[in-house]
Amino acid sequence: MKRSYVVVLAAVLFFTTGVSAQTKIGFIRINDIVGLMPELAQDKVNMDTVGAQFVKDSIMPTVNLKQDQYNNLLKEYTDTVKNSAQVRSVIEKELKDLQSELSGVDNYIQQVLQEKQQEFLRPYYAKAKKAIDAVAKEKGYTHVLNTDVFLIAPESDDMSIPVLTKLGIKLPTQPATKTPAPAPKTGK
Repeated sequence: MKRSYVVVLAAVLFFTTGVSAQTKIGFIRINDIVGLMPELAQDKVNMDTVGAQFVKDSIMPTVNLKQDQYNNLLKEYTDTVKNSAQVRSVIEKELKDLQSELSGVDNYIQQVLQEKQQEFLRPYYAKAKKAIDAVAKEKGYTHVLNTDVFLIAPESDDMSIPVLTKLGIKLPTQPATKTPAPAPKTGK
């Protein structure tokens, strides 16, 4: 019985050691890779305007129509002081309904803009993912995680430079820093 327990324990240790020896983990920040793509340079794409035309053409006509309906109902409500309480009650309900629809418009527009930006960026993320997959395969990585996961990781497992190279992206040059002049010597 003890002998079989030792054999099973040895097999488990051998198996787990063998598995961990095959695991190689790299890390990268895919958002930074996509942000460095020349196709997305600020002089070529303004992410603040991605989706703006869709909002202007598809959402704003409906919003403007609802706003006009609200203004017309409000005018009718103020002009119909002489109407019965029942008519005024119906108009008040319609006004409240329109007001609640209009109050959520800003959030809805922001949501649509974010979806349009994600849709616009999808092919760029796919391109980055393809390069990450290729570099991971070349370098023998079995797992690639976002850098936010790690508190400490060896720089040798940072896949950013090889992926940028694979994509043909050059790192932006940093302005040269001037070394401070040495402090003057005092005569003491």
